[in-house]
Amino acid sequence: MNQGKQGGMAPAFPLLIGAVVAAVAVSQDNWGGAVLGLVAGAVVSLVVSARRRKR
Repeated sequence: MNQGKQGGMAPAFPLLIGAVVAAVAVSQDNWGGAVLGLVAGAVVSLVVSARRRKR
């Protein structure tokens, strides 16, 4: 597999999961859970992105 295209979705995937969790939490009027889902997704996404840059 091409090294440049390998795992292109990897850094964005945790953010996508966080957005889905936030959408479900908002639909249930759980604003704290929505914020937690977005923040956790963003943090994990940044960590994955930073680790990929080190390689």
